[in-house]
Amino acid sequence: MDKSAENAPPPAYPPGGQYPDPNAAYPPPQGNQPPPQGYQPPPPGYGGQPPAYGQPGAPPPAPGYAQQPGATVVIHQPQQMFREAPVVMACPHCRANITTSLTYENGTITWLAAGGLCFIGCWLGCCLIPLCVDSLKDVKHYCPNCNKMVGSYNRM
Repeated sequence: MDKSAENAPPPAYPPGGQYPDPNAAYPPPQGNQPPPQGYQPPPPGYGGQPPAYGQPGAPPPAPGYAQQPGATVVIHQPQQMFREAPVVMACPHCRANITTSLTYENGTITWLAAGGLCFIGCWLGCCLIPLCVDSLKDVKHYCPNCNKMVGSYNRM
């Protein structure tokens, strides 16, 4: 151990009253102060009022908000999560509010299960059982109005 570090005086703090009061309000800014050293004015055309809606250079309106009377409002639906159960949604094709109808199709998991059963010795017909079990199949969601596919769920 270093003896000089142990005998060093404690750090000196300024006596009370030298720090500004943290609760005091700051003075208001002065209106016509000169710009700070190294300040450069903005380039021409910078700042000022933005152009009004519909004029050249104006930003497009925020999605979902009508800026003018009679404007068409487009509302995007969040991405649906398709699983094994029917989904209540608006069909993207016919725009009807629907509950999807389901169909089941053999997928990767179905064939892997059948191959696994065949591999362990169930090759006399038991290996075909996964082809009859809906919980091992992929799910396709269809619109009952227009009969178009609106989503799918693949198990693998």
